[in-house]
Amino acid sequence: MNFIGLGIACIGLGMSAIAEGLAVMKAMEAIGRNPSATKDIRTSMIIGIGLVESVAIYILVVAILMAFVVQ
Repeated sequence: MNFIGLGIACIGLGMSAIAEGLAVMKAMEAIGRNPSATKDIRTSMIIGIGLVESVAIYILVVAILMAFVVQ
């Protein structure tokens, strides 16, 4: 049963990686359309990626706990 949970956690990690890629893609598109707003867009992108990365770290911690602690 633990392997099903670990598989779901891996899917969650993959989804967070996709979310980070999409955030960077959209930020680069926005900078391309309005280069004068580069600083504001970059700041918002970094904050958003930090939030997405924190979710990925929480998923990783849960996956490690499921793999080694939960019997």
